[in-house]
Amino acid sequence: MKIEKAKLFHLNIHFKVDFVHAMASRSYSDSIIVMLEGEGFKGYGEAVVRDYVSGSLGEKTDILRNARTAANEIIELLGVKERDFTAAELKRNLKSLKIENPHLPVLCAVETALLDILCREEKKDIYELLTTQPLRERVIYGGTLPILPLKAAEQLLNGFKKLKITNLRVKLSNDTEYSKEILKKARHILGENFDLRVDANASWNLESAFSNLKICREYGILTVEQPFKRESEYFPKLLNSPQAKDFHFVADESALTEEDIYNAWRNRSFDMINIRLSKNGGLFKSLFLAENAEKYGIKYQVGCHVGETGILSSVGRVFASLVKDPVYADGSYDEYLLTENITKTNLTFGAGGEARIIRGRGLGFEIDEKNLRRLSIETTEYF
Repeated sequence: MKIEKAKLFHLNIHFKVDFVHAMASRSYSDSIIVMLEGEGFKGYGEAVVRDYVSGSLGEKTDILRNARTAANEIIELLGVKERDFTAAELKRNLKSLKIENPHLPVLCAVETALLDILCREEKKDIYELLTTQPLRERVIYGGTLPILPLKAAEQLLNGFKKLKITNLRVKLSNDTEYSKEILKKARHILGENFDLRVDANASWNLESAFSNLKICREYGILTVEQPFKRESEYFPKLLNSPQAKDFHFVADESALTEEDIYNAWRNRSFDMINIRLSKNGGLFKSLFLAENAEKYGIKYQVGCHVGETGILSSVGRVFASLVKDPVYADGSYDEYLLTENITKTNLTFGAGGEARIIRGRGLGFEIDEKNLRRLSIETTEYF
């Protein structure tokens, strides 16, 4: 298999409800889709670009052009235009591939497209292609509560309760009044023993961190994701304070590479990392990160980006089925959030957050090419 043609699509798929957290407010999916073609087969991958997570690819008008440049560089480094490649070779090359952090989402998209096209050429599903077996046949997903007016949040919380979701991540900002009201409401609706965690999306300063931790403790919540920006001077001060006792801190924006995992272990800072395929550079690099976390005794969760299409929902499920012991899994929100999708397969989880893995169909998704073209605001070919 050699890659002969490549194309990028910039999506605009509206959400059913605006998704708000401390760093951004979004009302549509703006994923970048990579299509690769070779020997009559097509493969697709997805990049979710968030400048506050892995770094900037430029302003909105520049993102597709810069993603095209990054994708071309990655393809050149992998050498998949010049020679036939296999899944084993791809895994080996990706393990040693060094790229800039802002290019990690594009690497995820290119890798996924390459795996997709190999599955189709060899008529295998991803487990057969990688000569491995899933560690679980089903994945249990949790919910995420964005920052919403209390009335709207109450409706969504009741929806989670009706759906019998088993765990929930609540988005917070540095507004402690909101924190107290939303956590009080979540506890009231979901119950005293329900598994709640919070995500500050790097929005806290030291003062609001102390205040928010006090509120979290009051409502029995001891898992806090990304309280400060990456490498913030506040974090050591928080860790050494009595207010942080018993809390478990999760690294998201602070966990991009293997070096970040090592630093978390060396500094005894984060107890858990949030591994997200697009943020961390795709399936293979995410598996490597999980292995490193296990080696250093750090827990991990399978995460997602808001607005992922069925492509990343599908690959995220593969990832969740291959790692040994994820504490949580987020993702597969497709029909709950997107008004439309570019995949024919419905990847949305069901009651209790449960979703079965997909066997016998490549990576688990099938692209609706008509929808892909219609829902793209811009496209570009690059060879």
